[in-house]
Amino acid sequence: IIMLLLIVLLTSYFIPLQKKDFFALYQIEDDASNHLKTFLQKPMKSITVDGVLWKYYVGGEGKETILFCHGMGGSYELWWQQLVFFEKDYRVISYTLPEEISSVEEAAKGILAILNSENITSFNLVGTSMGGYIGQYLLQETPSRLNALVLSNTFPPNTIITKENATKSKVIPLLPEIVIYKLANKQLKEVLVPAGENSKLLGDFLASLPFSKKQFINRYAVVVDYFEPDPNDIKIEKVPKLIIESDNDPLVNSELRKLLKENYPQAQVITLVAKGHFPYINDADTYNTALKFFFDANTTKSTQ
Repeated sequence: IIMLLLIVLLTSYFIPLQKKDFFALYQIEDDASNHLKTFLQKPMKSITVDGVLWKYYVGGEGKETILFCHGMGGSYELWWQQLVFFEKDYRVISYTLPEEISSVEEAAKGILAILNSENITSFNLVGTSMGGYIGQYLLQETPSRLNALVLSNTFPPNTIITKENATKSKVIPLLPEIVIYKLANKQLKEVLVPAGENSKLLGDFLASLPFSKKQFINRYAVVVDYFEPDPNDIKIEKVPKLIIESDNDPLVNSELRKLLKENYPQAQVITLVAKGHFPYINDADTYNTALKFFFDANTTKSTQ
């Protein structure tokens, strides 16, 4: 019996994960799915930074750029509803963080390399969760390049997340990839989707995102990679900021939301009611309207 259990355990380490197809899961013809189908047919670009391949999307013809930074479990297409909406008036960029990246410094270096390769000297940034954390690091390191910053469903530099996940962070590297995936999928079904209005679009889309053990571990390392913020720096204060939060966000608790607002007291704040951690997916119209209002008031874009 012990030998059989060992064989089963060892075998589980080599069970490949099969990526789920969103359109097989979400068999509904609506604007969201049709826009995603069209969007995914658009070409990607790539750049190699320190031996690591970065893939990213660039669209739109606007004079100003909006960079969209995804969260821990996401990839570039997470923002499809925002990219389709904003590329009419802006140049938009969205990347997928390579699974090799394990620090905010590495993440920022790759992002800046993308912007430099596209000859973008200044930009607006929308970051959610981990992406919002990376956005704060970019604000800290290159405030003069940021025109405006949106911090969505995210957290400031802290030790809370590290302490809360101390045991998990030690156990997870020992688990087979298939087990980590099943645990993440369980949280998706039981926590994340119910908090997001039980949106089928949200559930099916998140279930279709790429996943790997290496990606999961390294992106967690990015999330807890502490850096010392200096929000009172005059250059940082001058950057217009918008904080978007949800009052029932299951991944960013009230203490973290409070700390974020304390770090940026000059920021505008929008608190969404019962929209969960992914309002840009399950309530894209409200989210896009909030972004448009903020950028229209704080940028000098021209559509002429």
